[in-house]
Amino acid sequence: MKVVAFNGSARAKSNTAILLNLVLAELAGEGIETELVPLAGKAIPGCCACYRCFKNADGHCAVTGDIVNDCIDRMSAADGILLGSPTYFSDVTAGMKALIERAGMTARA
Repeated sequence: MKVVAFNGSARAKSNTAILLNLVLAELAGEGIETELVPLAGKAIPGCCACYRCFKNADGHCAVTGDIVNDCIDRMSAADGILLGSPTYFSDVTAGMKALIERAGMTARA
């Protein structure tokens, strides 16, 4: 079994990272393979609603040049997915929102 966690904080050593690492340590203690993927410092543009993912139907976003398709591959290979983000203006960070939009859109394609 494998669980992948995505840290949506803009800071690498954030409270979100601390909390995600605590959860991952508990899971690892139970013999579950874990991975933490930081989004800090990565430019992730939001979904542009081009719908090319529907046309291509390959499970990937047609927009390339960022980490989104790598993240989608990690999500697909995992049995569990954790999303961690601080809340700014009552919402997740922009990077996390963009990842959710684009991964969610390709999942529907």
